[in-house]
Amino acid sequence: MATGDRQNQAETRQQMAASRPATYYQASSAYRHTGDARERHDELTHRRILAQARATLIARGDYDPARHGTEDHDPLSVDEHLEVIATGEVVARSYRHPADVDQALQAGASWAQVAAARGCDQAQARQDYRKWAEGQHQLWASEYSGGGTFGMNDADYAQALARAGEPQPAAAKAYAASHRVLCAHAGQDGRGAHWLEPGEKCTASEAERQTEAG
Repeated sequence: MATGDRQNQAETRQQMAASRPATYYQASSAYRHTGDARERHDELTHRRILAQARATLIARGDYDPARHGTEDHDPLSVDEHLEVIATGEVVARSYRHPADVDQALQAGASWAQVAAARGCDQAQARQDYRKWAEGQHQLWASEYSGGGTFGMNDADYAQALARAGEPQPAAAKAYAASHRVLCAHAGQDGRGAHWLEPGEKCTASEAERQTEAG
């Protein structure tokens, strides 16, 4: 490959990097479908492997153009390394969705089985499940979720806490009152969602209501 062509490709990659997602939230917005994020992740990691393999062969003095080819693969930039992490996280979170745990529990799986499937201890599995249930209950209670259209209602939340090992299903409200909850005031797309400490009210949603009223 000519030097000028490599420089042009490098400049093109730099221009693309300026708009590439380098954080989880950017990647989750840029890739609406898990398959797209997975393809980009695989594309970058494949190029990284090829570039590293070629560099290793050259450093050892074993590189043979006839055997290994003459195509040059540029190493990943810092932004592209970050994009690998971000797209990988998008894929991981999609496949590691807490709703799958909920479905397994309702189907009769034990916490020992769930923990083994997740590769963690039961305490961690239960904690993660409770955190997800809190967010789902808060989503249902929020006016920005469509008035009880999405998430877990009080009864479902109580049942989830019972499955998580809370002493009494009736402890749902008390449990929620003493733990931070997820505020999804930005609506169904999840943008702007943030955690509220016990007793804290969403100032962002209040500001929006005042703006609409004014």
